Amino acid sequence: MNRLLIIEDEKVILKALTRLLERNHYEVTPTRSVEEALPLEPRGFDLVLADLRLPGALGTHIIPHAEPVPVVIMTSHASVRSAVDAMRAGAIDYIAKPFDHDELLLVVERSLSQNQMRAQNTALLMDMERLLPAEAMLSCTQIGEHYETLRTQTHLQKHVFIAGERGVGREWLARLLHWHGERQSGPFVIADLPLLRHEPLEQKLLGGDEGANRHGMLQAAHGGTLVIRQPALLDHDLQRKLVQMLSRSGLHHPRTGRIFNIHLIMVSDTPLQTLVDNNELIEELGQLFEDAHFILKPLREQHEQLDELVRALIHHHSRRHNVAVSAPDPSAIAAVQAYRWDGNAQELDRSIERAVLAAQGRSIEASHLGLGIVTDDPAPGNNRDLSLDEYFRFFVLRHQAKLSETELASRLGISRKALWERRQKMGLPRS
Repeated sequence: MNRLLIIEDEKVILKALTRLLERNHYEVTPTRSVEEALPLEPRGFDLVLADLRLPGALGTHIIPHAEPVPVVIMTSHASVRSAVDAMRAGAIDYIAKPFDHDELLLVVERSLSQNQMRAQNTALLMDMERLLPAEAMLSCTQIGEHYETLRTQTHLQKHVFIAGERGVGREWLARLLHWHGERQSGPFVIADLPLLRHEPLEQKLLGGDEGANRHGMLQAAHGGTLVIRQPALLDHDLQRKLVQMLSRSGLHHPRTGRIFNIHLIMVSDTPLQTLVDNNELIEELGQLFEDAHFILKPLREQHEQLDELVRALIHHHSRRHNVAVSAPDPSAIAAVQAYRWDGNAQELDRSIERAVLAAQGRSIEASHLGLGIVTDDPAPGNNRDLSLDEYFRFFVLRHQAKLSETELASRLGISRKALWERRQKMGLPRS
């Protein structure tokens, strides 16, 4: 039940208002002045109805004390000037006496609805901020590099194409561009085409004539960012319509003529040029992104940054969960560098978070990462969740600081020459 605070000095009107609103299932607290209302903590209500002319302070005086709770101003001195002054002071709405009961209820309902939408938008923005990658991901991976490029080169901000394997952080980058861009207060809409491919995509994107899809995702994203996942799932006719709609001044709806101001980002597993060469994207659509297409490398191609990234993520998650964790054991660093990371940055992030919780304040070891059973025994049967290459990398990185090349080769059951050849092949020079 919504709680309303009424400030009205005329007893008859105050009593009538209280009775009317209570009959319509509102919880009402009546007061006769701003001074009487202030001790009741206006911020604890859902809406404040205040007369403009009151004994003592004006009704608009309650507005800064009630924020962010909306305030509706009532007055028998209806004029354009008083309406403008009330709205400038921060009132959400204005109603002139004498007012019809239905009119008042409509104003109350509309004001509560607007306030609820504001609260939902605030909550969504806070949740979006929570979903952004940790600072570690920005400082130690290509996500940060590409973000800086896009942030500093504003002419690339209109349309962006981001490619890379699953888990490399494509949507993280898209969220960063929205959250820190000029459209951060606007909507962030993801057209998840793999989920929608069995539905009428044109209606979903452009809107239909009636029903739930009447407005479409273009309208939902107006003033903000629209992310299209896996654009190759769009048929060529729909791709052509998108090309016709896109221009420097916005997206022109082909049926209504309306212009949508949208930052368009496309996210794909496959690079842009490959999609065009395979005729999965029409050439005209590909040309829209020719100056702003980026490929995020998989984590296994960024081994030189893994040590720094692991330590930064441990620090991030230990603070987040309020867990004291000492420096990682060398076995953990070696295991991370040996592992293939098919799930890329997102898999590593989850593994480090799990390890921080599993270590319970101790130094994180390889076993805490959940990557498989890793021991110091080079026999493959004792390390059954790692491939031979992965275990070779792990064993060498784990022991090369304390074992000579001869000792490493002996423990691995190979010749010293075979050890050297395998090091060269895998890019593992002795450090």
